[in-house]
Amino acid sequence: MQGHQGNDARLIITFFARARPSNAGSVSTLPGQDDFKAQSMACGPAFSQLIEHQVTPASLNPRTHHTLGSGVFQSIYTVTHPLPKPEKLRRHASIAAFEALHALEIVFDLVPDPPSHPLRPLKLAVFDMDSTLINEEVVDELARSINITSAVSAITTRAMNGEIEFEQSLRERLALLRGVKAGVWEELKNTVTVAPGARELIGYLRGRGVTTVVVSGGFAPMASWLKEQLGLDHAFANHLVESRPNDAHPYPHLSGDLAPEHPIVTPEYKRHVLDSLIHEHSIPVSETLVVGDGSNDLLMLGAAGLGIAWRAKERVQREAPQRLNGTTLSDLICILGGGVEDDNKC
Repeated sequence: MQGHQGNDARLIITFFARARPSNAGSVSTLPGQDDFKAQSMACGPAFSQLIEHQVTPASLNPRTHHTLGSGVFQSIYTVTHPLPKPEKLRRHASIAAFEALHALEIVFDLVPDPPSHPLRPLKLAVFDMDSTLINEEVVDELARSINITSAVSAITTRAMNGEIEFEQSLRERLALLRGVKAGVWEELKNTVTVAPGARELIGYLRGRGVTTVVVSGGFAPMASWLKEQLGLDHAFANHLVESRPNDAHPYPHLSGDLAPEHPIVTPEYKRHVLDSLIHEHSIPVSETLVVGDGSNDLLMLGAAGLGIAWRAKERVQREAPQRLNGTTLSDLICILGGGVEDDNKC
């Protein structure tokens, strides 16, 4: 989170139960609601002591503790200077040990402290598209249409792990995709699937009047489709050149090139979109959320009030301000205060 300038702040700590290995070596299910309430009550005092005496010198005053649905509970503290940095809390060795001991994932969020308001202040939410709001990597689906999945997927994996510069990887993949039928987008709209919880999360944000945006290193036809599917306010993505039929490809097809009149959606451009919307709408940085999974999302994740790597690649999990590995994006509603607002359901 960007530097907070007020005297006090609200530290929101959300705990997500994760399945534990059983004695037989398989993965158990999440605890039931009653078991989880008992676990949260047992963990609460221990965690308070941990964070107060081992992690941060800030003055913490416990305010509220809630159980939010099955497998989620939340503690809220009022904190005073010197304010803790949420990303440093998340990476602290004592926190990692606590997570492992109790089979938890913990998300830390620091926000200005409006009086007696249960919701996290939020005005702008920016999302990656591939493997975040949708389940697939569209470039891999394009490769599948001409049976070169392995070659393209290998480059995609290297790019998302930060092993190769994003623009270079994009151009390499597009060169392999030269000749894909221009009408492939209509086929993909029938096969690409919206990620679990995405509709619920976007619906919740829209209900709160939050501006919602997808900014993708993927491609404009699918980003525009997703914008309509979810009711997003803005969509930004790469534009591809389409070529007329020729001897090699006797049908309209992708040329393998990016349209030069449009910006390339690099990591820097993703952060630029975030910064531009903040400036255009006069939004405090603290009231922004960014969610993504790839190394090309790290810059915008770090520039947001709350940046969450969602089911991310290994490097991104290490470097992002916060991370979460759930099965549904609706988990984020809990972090934003939706469970407290809606009878402890999120």
